[in-house]
Amino acid sequence: MDNQNIARANKLAKKSFLIAVILSVMLVAGVPMIIVGASNSLWVLMGIGIAFTVLGFYGCPLAWVMYGESRFRVALAGAIECEGACTVESLCSQFGKPRNKICAEIRKLIEKRCLVGYVFDGETLAYAEKKERRKSTVFVGKCPSCNAVMVYEDGKVVCPYCGYVREATLEERKSGQ
Repeated sequence: MDNQNIARANKLAKKSFLIAVILSVMLVAGVPMIIVGASNSLWVLMGIGIAFTVLGFYGCPLAWVMYGESRFRVALAGAIECEGACTVESLCSQFGKPRNKICAEIRKLIEKRCLVGYVFDGETLAYAEKKERRKSTVFVGKCPSCNAVMVYEDGKVVCPYCGYVREATLEERKSGQ
């Protein structure tokens, strides 16, 4: 799907993932750096090891939580863009989250420019401009990666949530045209 809003949300999720991995590696690498630095009187190495350990210890759990929230935002943007779920009530029932959480995440998506072209009144999302939704979307099965509904597009079957792509079968190509 050529959807810039979902692509922006995915890009932010990838950045969150990278930060979480870096902090995890810092936590693991910091302890040996402290040991080697202290045993060989390499005080700079030991200081760096202490800094890595402290940053990793406190930052790693927060970074992984932030990554999980960013993946939820990707799924939320996908539900809004691809499935047309534009009311808070429908999104609450789809994701099983409370109303205030869904509203906060929609506002965050708008703030981070992952829902460009939408306005949110606290209850529904609407296009800021009159824009036609793609009516030729054909839903094709479930994604093997995240279990979301996949769509047919340009000879491929694509998951709008996680980005999983595979070639379409002959039956899918016929139904998509």
